[in-house]
Amino acid sequence: MPAKNKSRSFDRILFPTDFTDASRDAAAYALMLAKQNKSRLYILHVVDTSREAAGFYLPHLSFEKLDKEMRTGAAELLKKFCTTYFRGYRNIEQHVLAGEPYKEILKVVKGTKINVIVMGTFGKARIDRFLFGSTTERVMRRATCPVLVIPPTN
Repeated sequence: MPAKNKSRSFDRILFPTDFTDASRDAAAYALMLAKQNKSRLYILHVVDTSREAAGFYLPHLSFEKLDKEMRTGAAELLKKFCTTYFRGYRNIEQHVLAGEPYKEILKVVKGTKINVIVMGTFGKARIDRFLFGSTTERVMRRATCPVLVIPPTN
């Protein structure tokens, strides 16, 4: 019996970024896919709070102030990233969240009914990836939609 031709729509694309070279390389693919499908492109950065807060040993900074400053800084970086790598594409939403990156990515996928995730590999510290598994690997294993993983170009 022939397989049914199920046309998949990629009208909602999630592009999580950690601002590394891997993310910069993957951005071109996310943009290309978005343009080809006239998609809504959700650009996401997650401020990683899965480890001890950086301000824990700095008694002059409250956790609330540190969190606010980290989010503000991340929002500025995301704005610059989008201006540089998604220039001219208007169907974009930018979001900065805080939490454990892979968990926040999966929440956005579910809450926004994302059709495909485009993300790079080899983001942050390689030792973390060796010990705990990468964000990309965790998202790939748990995502309910396709994940397009872009390897580094170097």
